[in-house]
Amino acid sequence: MVKRYISVTLATLILASAVVAFALPRGQAAAVASDNVVTAAGAGIFPAGASFNGIQLAGGTFGIGAQTSSTGNAVGDLEVQLNGSSLIGLSQWITITGWVTSGTQNPDGSMTLNGTGTLDMGDGTVPAGGLALVANLSATGVTVTIGGTAVPTLPRSDGWVFVE
Repeated sequence: MVKRYISVTLATLILASAVVAFALPRGQAAAVASDNVVTAAGAGIFPAGASFNGIQLAGGTFGIGAQTSSTGNAVGDLEVQLNGSSLIGLSQWITITGWVTSGTQNPDGSMTLNGTGTLDMGDGTVPAGGLALVANLSATGVTVTIGGTAVPTLPRSDGWVFVE
């Protein structure tokens, strides 16, 4: 009798979970009350003398997508690729990727986005992850600070910055 009761209960649970799995949409995200949607993609050329961690910078590209809420929380991604020359004159690509977790719009219309990032110096060393990330985005370019080290402002000469 007990075995039959357990079998019936398990069958009911399996059937109920199957109904829930097929009835609810897959991958539905939780609603985020947003004050701003930030999208940006661009490229630029650094002024002469710009460097980061000993690498002379020539130019770079950036892509940002984030949604901020009235509480200051945000969800989004950031990627910045910098190209330059190593100490021995070889081409080197530095990649900064990040997960945006908070953001605020500044009075001048620019955005400050904060989160956690990864720095890949592009020299064969292991990328450093879990670093503090701050990005200041304006219509003229992006300035990133990763792990407490500021990257020179990448001026936007191509692309767009859109804050809604």
